Amino acid sequence: MCLSYGTFNCGATVKYMTVELTSGTKYSFLLADKPVVTFQNADLVVNGSAETSYAISGVKDYHFTEKDETEATGETLKSVETGCVIFENNGVVFIQKANPSADVLLFNVNGVVLSKTSVDNNGNAELKLPDFAGVYVLSIANQSFKLIRK
Repeated sequence: MCLSYGTFNCGATVKYMTVELTSGTKYSFLLADKPVVTFQNADLVVNGSAETSYAISGVKDYHFTEKDETEATGETLKSVETGCVIFENNGVVFIQKANPSADVLLFNVNGVVLSKTSVDNNGNAELKLPDFAGVYVLSIANQSFKLIRK
């Protein structure tokens, strides 16, 4: 059993899958949410309760950890270079490390604005996803992210 964890401590409980970008930024996904990793059109796609994707050329590694490494890097992210940290919990999308005062918009696939807010002075924002399944586009300043609610 210890050999299957490689360099992990035998007593460690693996709880997260972490994607590390070539910029050094790390994004962790809780394994309890049962994320599914696929490769589509030169992107690494992580499907959970929401979907996010990363250009393969920008992915250095993905691995499994016992702790959330998203905040563990301790670096200030540049949203032009790496984007911000986005995660979903119980139908609410949380945004961290975004440019303060940036507009945050949630669109449906037809381009209709479903929700709008602004990033606060700490770089945080949140908005609720619609209760029904669908594909949505989250726009933060000049960056867009595809979200899929199943």
